[in-house]
Amino acid sequence: MIRRPTISIVLEGFNESRERGTSDNTIGALRQQDFPLGEVELILVGSAHQTEEWAPLCENPQPFCAVKAIAADGATYYELKNKGASEATGEIIAFTDSDVFPERSWISSIVANMRGGGDVSVGLSLFQDEGGWTAKSIFRQMAVSCTFGYILGPDHGEGVVVRGFMDHNVEMKAEVLEQQKYRTDFGRVLASPLLFRELQRQGCKIRFAGKQAVVHHFGWFYWLQKLHFRYGYEVYRLRRLDQHFPNPWIGKTGIFEPLVTMAWHILLDVPRWFRFCRAREIASWKAWMLLPFLVALSTTARATEVLGMYSTMLRPESMARWAESV
Repeated sequence: MIRRPTISIVLEGFNESRERGTSDNTIGALRQQDFPLGEVELILVGSAHQTEEWAPLCENPQPFCAVKAIAADGATYYELKNKGASEATGEIIAFTDSDVFPERSWISSIVANMRGGGDVSVGLSLFQDEGGWTAKSIFRQMAVSCTFGYILGPDHGEGVVVRGFMDHNVEMKAEVLEQQKYRTDFGRVLASPLLFRELQRQGCKIRFAGKQAVVHHFGWFYWLQKLHFRYGYEVYRLRRLDQHFPNPWIGKTGIFEPLVTMAWHILLDVPRWFRFCRAREIASWKAWMLLPFLVALSTTARATEVLGMYSTMLRPESMARWAESV
């Protein structure tokens, strides 16, 4: 009898098709993991052209136990993820992207977190340095704290409270995904927080793993124009779609909503920075010393979100089409 893989990794080629990284980099990082790769199934999902390039890996899957390439021409970001998950056979299903470089302890941290009682495992996402797939730049660490740091809630002694996850660094037990899938009716956006809220509602144990880190593609223009401008759209829409979205009172401030949101997010970024530093083992004195720079970066990012939010208020259909396409 063929043994069931411990973990299936779903790697879709959506961001590779937008020239923000390559699946080769991600696969190369997976080959360097400190976990027995004979227990790992790799699911590659993308266009017909991409699957042709992946064909040699399927024929010779070593060191993985199996590699599958699934063609889904024209599929959106979340459709690709759902398609990959439906073909996975592992006990755990992990999601990552083709513009992401998992650190060496990524898989082992996921498996340990799940075997420790988690239903969903969430890890840190970092921004790559200018010279490659490392994440040492302190300014980029401050930037990532503003962008992805929202997943870190306070530590109550039983572990970090998780407040969200990134779709390129989240893992779930197979039976959890049998009950829930990513929503695809909003195209490229909104599905992640909506799925997170549903998993919370179902009582899933969502646990943070500090060593479950990945390095994400980064560029300063991309950070502002693609990520935070789009976040302005997403926050505005989520406030109206999700009845449990935090601080719903902000939605009642009318034309001032984007500005109030900006101020509120800057205030939230300060404690998130210190949580991020604890998770990355950055010295407390250094975190305090860098705080003025963190506030400056936060203000820049949140000002861009203001523009995205006002654009959504003025031209909702155009913004929806743009947000779903990037």
